[in-house]
Amino acid sequence: MDRKRPPPHIRPKLDLGYRIEGQSLELFEIRPFWADPSQIMESAVAKATYVKRTGRWKVYWQRADFKWHRYDPDPEVGSIEDVLKVVEAD
Repeated sequence: MDRKRPPPHIRPKLDLGYRIEGQSLELFEIRPFWADPSQIMESAVAKATYVKRTGRWKVYWQRADFKWHRYDPDPEVGSIEDVLKVVEAD
């Protein structure tokens, strides 16, 4: 993530973040809300969930309906590094 984050002087206007909840990793953009710049909003970029049974990561993207959908070009990958490669390539 640190390699992909914008330079420090840009981060108040646009930054990248992530959170880990249970078996899932969510990547998102952070920026001021357009209607009220004093408020910060997060926009989902990608989500990956580790499936212990298979030892693989399922990759998702968020549609305009705010629901997570399987990322069909690469629906499953073998490692978290591969998840990041998929997101970077897209």
